Amino acid sequence: MFLCSPSRQALAAVILVSTHAASAVAADTSSSVTAFEPGYFASAQPVSALDIVKLVPGFRLEEGDSELRGYSGAGGNVLVDGQRPPSKEDALEDVLKRIPAGSVERIELIRSGAGYDMQGYTLLANVVRSHAQSLSGRIEGTYANYRHGYDAPRLAGELRHVAGDHILDLSGAIYRDIDNEHGFGSRDRVTEDGTPVRLGVYGQPEGDNIREILGSYQLPLAGGTARLNGLYKMKKMFANIDEQVTFPTPYDASGTERVNTESTEMGFHYDRAIGARSQVELLALRRTTGINGTDRSFVPGGDDVTRENSDGSETILRGVLRQKAGNISLEGGIEGAFNVLDSHSALEEDGIDIPLPAASVRIEEKRAETFFTAAWHISGALTVEAGSRYETSTLTQSGDSALRKSLSFIKPRVLVRWAPSPRDEIRVLFERSVGQLDFADFVGSASLTSGSVTAGNKDLEPDSLWRTELAWERRIGKGSVVVTARNESISDVVDRIPVVTDSGVYDAVGNIGSGRRQELQFDFNLPFDPVGLAGVALQGSGLWRRSRVTDPVTGERRRISEDLPLEAKVSLTHDIARWHTRWGLNYVHAEKKTKFKIDEVEIDRVPDRLDAFIEYKPDTAWTLRAFAKNLTSSPAVRTRSIYTGLRGSTPIRYIERRELNSGPYVGFTIQRTFGG
Repeated sequence: MFLCSPSRQALAAVILVSTHAASAVAADTSSSVTAFEPGYFASAQPVSALDIVKLVPGFRLEEGDSELRGYSGAGGNVLVDGQRPPSKEDALEDVLKRIPAGSVERIELIRSGAGYDMQGYTLLANVVRSHAQSLSGRIEGTYANYRHGYDAPRLAGELRHVAGDHILDLSGAIYRDIDNEHGFGSRDRVTEDGTPVRLGVYGQPEGDNIREILGSYQLPLAGGTARLNGLYKMKKMFANIDEQVTFPTPYDASGTERVNTESTEMGFHYDRAIGARSQVELLALRRTTGINGTDRSFVPGGDDVTRENSDGSETILRGVLRQKAGNISLEGGIEGAFNVLDSHSALEEDGIDIPLPAASVRIEEKRAETFFTAAWHISGALTVEAGSRYETSTLTQSGDSALRKSLSFIKPRVLVRWAPSPRDEIRVLFERSVGQLDFADFVGSASLTSGSVTAGNKDLEPDSLWRTELAWERRIGKGSVVVTARNESISDVVDRIPVVTDSGVYDAVGNIGSGRRQELQFDFNLPFDPVGLAGVALQGSGLWRRSRVTDPVTGERRRISEDLPLEAKVSLTHDIARWHTRWGLNYVHAEKKTKFKIDEVEIDRVPDRLDAFIEYKPDTAWTLRAFAKNLTSSPAVRTRSIYTGLRGSTPIRYIERRELNSGPYVGFTIQRTFGG
């Protein structure tokens, strides 16, 4: 536990004072691993491992990106029992929600040099589970109701069986997600001076019906530990569109969007100690994704249809060797991947096929990456980590357009971690990062909702950047504050460009030259116990972002498409232990995302959101939770400025403003754990 002197003023007390916990942390910020026992979080009455991880001082949960090809960086910054969750498809928040708080033995906050595969993260949280119970599990039921008539039921369950070194985990869920940024409202078009072009009432409720089952089996094998895992997931997206045009000529239009996505995953993971100081880790993973989508639009006198069919697969083989040599930790490895996408798009207007640019494409990628990292513990307070990755790949494209090209990149990285005091840590990071090409950007597509066609671009290159980052972490009793400043110099920025084909000029994803991005991030976790507000805590984060690039159409400087200038959220919770109750408020600041297409500027504004919940635990097994979301009931607004031709050289044809609101909605969750 870290102790410091109390302040005379309330706010200063929150920042400087710490209190004694039932169980203290095992080490300070100068250690590579800091352990937090269950008693450290007991006053917050956590329900799941997710609740606990969010309370770890200085830690910010990062999901990773399951769409990244390959394994590095795709799994996020949380480990479970020292290993990353077995499935790339399974979101970290879902993994942690399935682990009851009662089964968590401790949380380990891991820094560089501790002998773990950091995969580019400066911090990892390791959830260590107890194996005391041979059989444990959880059952959850949730129901939410929206005012526009849709509901969102959920039924989920987990089962865990431990028999010595053999561990079986099974989980499954069937549920519906409703997109609360869509709903009912209006979609109007006006000229630049505000003269109405078209007015109407518009509705577009959207959601997903999802079924999934996951399983993993861990067993001893050849002196090490092996784990087999599998996943099956079916997601059926639906959107029902209804429009009643009132001006200038009244008419009714409708449409439907249906996209079925079927995903499978099979994996094998093996690790084994080699002597007292070395460890080897092997991974094999196979994923498949099949997408079948159909959009239909019905207007007086005509019907339009778009179809999308694609099959993708990813096969990964990875090997890693780690070794400790005194105060130096070494890690090296190699990863190979083979990726395939076979995609077909079609547009039909009134029964007539309309050609799309690069509508049928098959893409294959063979990729290999070697990596090496060394971490030097110069002292208890100073660690230097340095390493590099070398990536090489060959892409082959066939179908409506042919392509073969090879890419290679060197990605060095240096991280310095210095703890000048038990409560402070300063981190300096310098690295090169290279983006990944989205195979979908190679394929042409059409949207009936927006009335636009996007071309595929076979000449697309991945962006790369040099990043410099400075972070300061300050422990505040059982809380923390982290301030991070970041600067990125970007080459081959991926944005929007015009693509010329035999049938015309189309908007497409492409490279637009060099750019810059600066970010300032603030994360905090502040318990208010030191000022007499027992059980009250404030958590949140803020990210200010500024980016600049030259627009390829107008030649003007602007921000990079889809960069959010500001992201911010804050949560206030109050745990009342004597009543076995916990309540809270969650606020998310409004967001604004701008996309600069060649002939339009699209701005999406998501309003401020306020959610509330109250949770009651009559005993250690049962949890009852009621919640209300989107209490602000503000509409999500999309504004599209449509030009008659290229932006900058032609006038605005019209401005379309779409406002959709799902309204506030309420629901409840009942959860029962056993054996934990």
